[in-house]
Amino acid sequence: MNPAEISSRLRRSPIHGSRESSVKADAGPASFLGQARHRPTSGVTMTDRSLRRRFGVKGPAAEAWLAERGFPIPLGANRWTVGGDALVGRLATSEFLIESLAEDEPRVILAAEQLAAASRPAQVFPVVRQDLVVSLKGPALSDLLRQICGVNFTPHLREPDSASGTLVLTSMIGVGAVAVPRLEADGVDLTLWLDPSFANYFWTTLTALISDLEGGEPLEQPNRT
Repeated sequence: MNPAEISSRLRRSPIHGSRESSVKADAGPASFLGQARHRPTSGVTMTDRSLRRRFGVKGPAAEAWLAERGFPIPLGANRWTVGGDALVGRLATSEFLIESLAEDEPRVILAAEQLAAASRPAQVFPVVRQDLVVSLKGPALSDLLRQICGVNFTPHLREPDSASGTLVLTSMIGVGAVAVPRLEADGVDLTLWLDPSFANYFWTTLTALISDLEGGEPLEQPNRT
């Protein structure tokens, strides 16, 4: 077994073992990294995306370091852009969040390994990213966001792009979140990155709120891979 395979086996979502894992659902065929697809709903679906590969980097030379490795650079603070299967978010000015949108995107894996090496440039610093990553989508998404967040997301959800856009730094039900609204083939997706220490609280609270929007319908199991 090679190091990449060992790493994949050791990866765990922050909600691994959550008491919500017993929630009933009609899960479809396995998809990315063992995550179950959501059944159709009339409200909001919530999916755990925490097993996507990601890393953080900051420092005066971080932008140039990423560009040298073929990553697209967002133009301006609090923006995101996608190149190939990698999403790059710029947090403020000189800190970046990079995440694979496909299973084990090679550039993300290689860059993370280089960032961890002692040979990285002196003005490039790694940032630990062990986030709970949650994807929200559905026709009642705006209704849910009005309950949990003070930011008006309506303009961001109305005409999102698939390749670049605004990155929102906010708080949802008392938890700091990085939010990216993005247009996908099946509709608007809002991806959230959150402190993993609040993972169980955030997941279970949103489960209850979404269940209310759904009229008490059960949600999908969180990813336990």
